[in-house]
Amino acid sequence: MTRKKPSRFQAAEIERPENLGSHHVELDRDLGFLLTEDAPWQSNGGAVRGHKARALPFTLEVAVPGKLRRVHFVGVLAAFADAQSEPLETLGGSIHFTDGEDTAFRVDLVNGRHYGEAVAARQIDRLNGDGTSLETVGRVTVDGKTQRVDLLTIDVPDLTIDRIRFKDLGTPASFILFDIIFELEPAHGCPFHSQGTGVPLAEVTGALRLGDRARFNQALDFLTRSLSQTDLEEARGQALTFAATVVTAALESGGDRQLHRALLDFARKLEAATTSLELADLVREDLNTLAAFMFQESESPSGYLIERAVSILDRNYAKDISDAALATQLGLSTSHFRYLFKQTTGQPFHKYLMALRLEKAKRLLQEDDLSVSSVARSVGFSGLAHFSRAFAQRFSINPTSIRALRTKGPGAVD
Repeated sequence: MTRKKPSRFQAAEIERPENLGSHHVELDRDLGFLLTEDAPWQSNGGAVRGHKARALPFTLEVAVPGKLRRVHFVGVLAAFADAQSEPLETLGGSIHFTDGEDTAFRVDLVNGRHYGEAVAARQIDRLNGDGTSLETVGRVTVDGKTQRVDLLTIDVPDLTIDRIRFKDLGTPASFILFDIIFELEPAHGCPFHSQGTGVPLAEVTGALRLGDRARFNQALDFLTRSLSQTDLEEARGQALTFAATVVTAALESGGDRQLHRALLDFARKLEAATTSLELADLVREDLNTLAAFMFQESESPSGYLIERAVSILDRNYAKDISDAALATQLGLSTSHFRYLFKQTTGQPFHKYLMALRLEKAKRLLQEDDLSVSSVARSVGFSGLAHFSRAFAQRFSINPTSIRALRTKGPGAVD
């Protein structure tokens, strides 16, 4: 009998009111997890005093069942957030990730960035650059009005989190939450155990023979995360087992006999490693090299790593993020990461990040009604003067003037 692997998605236990009734959400795509059909939770709000939503709660608290990777809030984000009820840039809510009584970190929800007018027909698909994203995924009818259903996703840092506290800050905006979905880190056990969340060695061999880089990378990612939290001797054994599987598959597919020597050299490097973290970094770099023969028609291992780096930047470009921190996250030395990044993208890391921030700012200025200073802050600039100079240098127009050209239609600014 085949055992079903546990899902990495788990719905939060939400205390739901009985008086709001249930609503059927029509989704535009598969989210990878199911939504409840139960009554949603709704926060305090309402466009005017005396509105029935003004009697709703301000706070929702849920327990976290494991190590979080991301958390997804699915709902109407938000009712009564139109310009007549609540101006753009209003701070309407706050999400606290707590460890005991202490807030480990928090995300403040800003109108026009993390939520917006839910009755608008506009579809949203936005990476906010602060580790959050907002995407329209469907629609629902509430009180006779068809409203957008949005997915707010928050990347969670590597911290101990036991509870999440959602706070409505008392503005007109009212948040209707159908579900809070935890995306959990897999439990660290044997990375090759077929009954857990690891990848069995037989599947690794199959992925190599088929040239399935995505599946191989999934296995390698899980292995390196496991090694960094495993006893050093056991980590050496796991790494060598994985490497032997890679080399065997390569030899069976016509790989050079030098792979035997490469495996021996790898074993010696494992023996020289003094910490599990050091060993995990070594494994990522060397096993990508050992497996390169199997992916000759695919992009290089360095291309995959830089693709991951670019993906991380897309979600975090507004943060104070450095090439050194990103290199560590990918298991590379800073100098090697800088070399690979420039070789793959054609630009040094800092120039690429600056260009990314400015492109995001241009889009915000053309499509949204946020102030120039708010746009500058939202893409990661600490000073308006620096932002204006950099923007004008890149686009040959200052950020204030681009607003006037917006009324001329698409193509007004090159």
